[in-house]
Amino acid sequence: MEWDLFRYRNFRTFTTPSSRQFVSLAADQSGEVICAGTLDSFEIFVWSMKTGRLLDILSGHEGPVHGLTFSPTNAILASSAWDKTIRLWHVFEGKGSVEPLPHTHDVLTMVYRPDGKQLACSTLDGQIHFWDPINGDLMYTIVGRRDIAEGRLMIDRRSAANSSSGKCFTTLCYSADGSYILAGEVGNTFVLLRRFQITHNLSLDGVLDFLNSKNMTNAGPVDLIDDDNSDTEEGVDKRT
Repeated sequence: MEWDLFRYRNFRTFTTPSSRQFVSLAADQSGEVICAGTLDSFEIFVWSMKTGRLLDILSGHEGPVHGLTFSPTNAILASSAWDKTIRLWHVFEGKGSVEPLPHTHDVLTMVYRPDGKQLACSTLDGQIHFWDPINGDLMYTIVGRRDIAEGRLMIDRRSAANSSSGKCFTTLCYSADGSYILAGEVGNTFVLLRRFQITHNLSLDGVLDFLNSKNMTNAGPVDLIDDDNSDTEEGVDKRT
């Protein structure tokens, strides 16, 4: 249903050919179309905002379409479902823009970065994945389950190490400049995350992959011991 916020009345109703249960909703930036994801048929319905006419039905998910969000820079619709995938759609063309983005667990929520060049999603195993929505490549992953752990209460029977088991982030939000992401879970925990580099991965040539202990002596590896006469190297003529 579409409501007039000035007159507080419903003036348009969006319908489907048959009865469906909706669990997600999203409108594009221009306000031309509105999309809704279903719980039972795993489809996405697309309507015209101005006329209320059903424009298209997007199918492909194999589980409830629990999340919908539009890119802030174009008409690309991202949909997440409980089939462990995210799909990106050209709404006005009625087809996918890239191959489905696979995950190892069900996707709970997702959000675009303000510049539209990154898509973050939270999965049931407590991880946050960051995708390139243009090429469909996984950029990096944050294991956030440890950040959700709240310790142990006196009345708890589980240890603190197991208190975070089964917890996950249910909502995500980028900062205005896209440098931070705020993650929340069902409870009283909010985590502010920022990605930064903590190691430098370098490849060193000339390093032995396997070291034979038979070649080790008290003075070090046999290959590194100089057998030449040290006095000769120093220019000293040692005579017997």
